[in-house]
Amino acid sequence: MKRKLFILVALFAMLALLLGACAPTEEPRPAEEPVQEEPAEPDTAEESEAEPEEQEPKILRVRLYGDIQNLDPAFRISENDEVVSNAVLNGLVRYCPNSYDLCNQLAEEIEESEDGLQIRFKLREGVMWHNGYGELTAEDVKFSYERFIDPEVAADYADDWATLDFVEVIDKYNGIIHLTEPYAPLWNSTMPVNSGNIISKKYVEEVGLETFATNIIGTGPYLFHEWRPQEKVILKKNPGYWGEEPYWDEIHLIPIEDDKAGEVALEAGDLDFGLISIASIERFEENPGFEVWSRPSLRYTWIGMNVQHPKLEDPNVRRAIIYGIDVPSIIQAAYLGKVERECTLIPPGLIGHWEDAPCYERDVEKAKEYLAAAGLDSLDLRLDLQDTTEDRIWAEITQQNLAEVGINVELNPMDSSTYWTTTFGEQAAENNELSIGGYSMQNDPAWATMWFTCDQVGVWNAFSWCNEEYDALHREAMVTMDPDERHELYVEMQKLWDEAAHTIWVTHGVRVYAYDPKIAPATTPNGKPQVEFFMPAE
Repeated sequence: MKRKLFILVALFAMLALLLGACAPTEEPRPAEEPVQEEPAEPDTAEESEAEPEEQEPKILRVRLYGDIQNLDPAFRISENDEVVSNAVLNGLVRYCPNSYDLCNQLAEEIEESEDGLQIRFKLREGVMWHNGYGELTAEDVKFSYERFIDPEVAADYADDWATLDFVEVIDKYNGIIHLTEPYAPLWNSTMPVNSGNIISKKYVEEVGLETFATNIIGTGPYLFHEWRPQEKVILKKNPGYWGEEPYWDEIHLIPIEDDKAGEVALEAGDLDFGLISIASIERFEENPGFEVWSRPSLRYTWIGMNVQHPKLEDPNVRRAIIYGIDVPSIIQAAYLGKVERECTLIPPGLIGHWEDAPCYERDVEKAKEYLAAAGLDSLDLRLDLQDTTEDRIWAEITQQNLAEVGINVELNPMDSSTYWTTTFGEQAAENNELSIGGYSMQNDPAWATMWFTCDQVGVWNAFSWCNEEYDALHREAMVTMDPDERHELYVEMQKLWDEAAHTIWVTHGVRVYAYDPKIAPATTPNGKPQVEFFMPAE
């Protein structure tokens, strides 16, 4: 037993020596090289698959000067509707950002015939409508344009397609726009603006015009996500957009009617871009937190008279009002004298501007003579206006001026929605007396004259003025392709307007924006924001 125990101990000792000889030895590291610790392995599978932190959405906040009312291209009410709908809808072509040039949008190819009677187009393939309404086709183009001339639709903007005959559908992506006559404004104020936008036939026929007016879908870079009346419109990036991916995740369009309130919102950081008053230009230029941008304005503004109202149907009364108002005082008070006075409808720089139009200077004695010629020594009138700082200045000066003539003016300020729905439309001929107004303008004189034809009485003709000679000249000018001949036609129209004595012109103005230097904005030739083209500054 002792001998066996001795042998077992000896064997274990030999095995321990062999194992020690096989163990690896660590090479010494130089003293100047610290030992690098290996990163610890994650304890759980969840830790190894942790999601990166979500980034805040990129939001652009832009001021509208009023709330949206109707986003339908055939029935839009104001520029605010156009700014929103142009980010959601596409046209065959569109004004390139900050340019008079045209860029193709839905049209891959587009060409006008030599006689100006046909426009052949080929659509981009694979362009999809928002919200699953299928692919854009030439049938949508046909539906979008022919509705302007459909008497059952009775489009407010029918004149934008005044010589449209029909749209021929060749196949899914190809078609021809046929005109009865060449149309001079076609490439200035129809195709590249809101009336040239394409809408979904399937969607509109499904939901109806009333729903479509404030709940549009399109093919554009942004989806119409939400409208909170009098608060904001929210657009969201279209993930399926056919073109370059939009930069902003959301665009918030915020209605602020008064310039002063808009300026407060800019300075508080609640807006990235917005109109400011001319009186505030210097203040914003001195603030390093803002860029200030002046853009040309084709907008025309007036104090107008309803010629069908019993108090104003006598031209002598209207001339008394024209001579009673001091326009230079309005320009000085409202704009610090920094805009030019205008005395006619069509702005400088466009075909048809009447350079020699008369400017009526204030003459209280002459105004009283005209009032007496109407058999009056006093008169009570109501002046409708939007409740903004600018309009109130106009109104208060008008009130003071006319009081010296013997005309007592009651001021009737309204929010923008009420103003646009009561001062225009079917009730205007019976309701209106005096009104402060202004229309936005496209890059063609037809867009100035088209709203005051006889068929616009009860629609947009704020003066309820109907002159058949004016109408005939308007139609002729739209199909006259020679610029000089066209110019003379528009001058003749403005002479008829002046003879009717129903308007006090004030200014075509200028549009001034203040904005965050971190953004690069874009506008159309008439200074209207193209929010779909806004980018970060380089």
